[in-house]
Amino acid sequence: MTLVVDASVAVKWLVREHDTSAARQLFEIPDPLIAPDWLMVEAASTLWRKVKQSELAEIHAEQHLKELPEFFSQMLPSSELVSGALAIAFHLRHPIYDCLYIEMARRMACKMVTADKELLKRVARSDYAQLVVDLSDYA
Repeated sequence: MTLVVDASVAVKWLVREHDTSAARQLFEIPDPLIAPDWLMVEAASTLWRKVKQSELAEIHAEQHLKELPEFFSQMLPSSELVSGALAIAFHLRHPIYDCLYIEMARRMACKMVTADKELLKRVARSDYAQLVVDLSDYA
């Protein structure tokens, strides 16, 4: 089954964080990995923060960002997802950028994997719970 991957997971492929090994387990499954193109913005922001905190060199951040699209079989334009994501954001009372991933999973009839514990709590008792999977399930 196709999996939508959010930035909280994708960044773990690039830099060592808690659950990096679980994130890399996704490469072992035969399922296609997809994401909205917004993932690039979120990943760049995280890489910038790691450079700012002296956890990563600028050159490595730039290189990692260039490599990131290669991990995905498809990156859908966020402009195609934003209306549905806004409705989900209203329903969940959660920031729209996370809801882009949920909307992509809904639209593509697949699951979304995240390491975002706040998002997991938010969707747990919602209509979207069946779409969102905790990265730790792949550990």
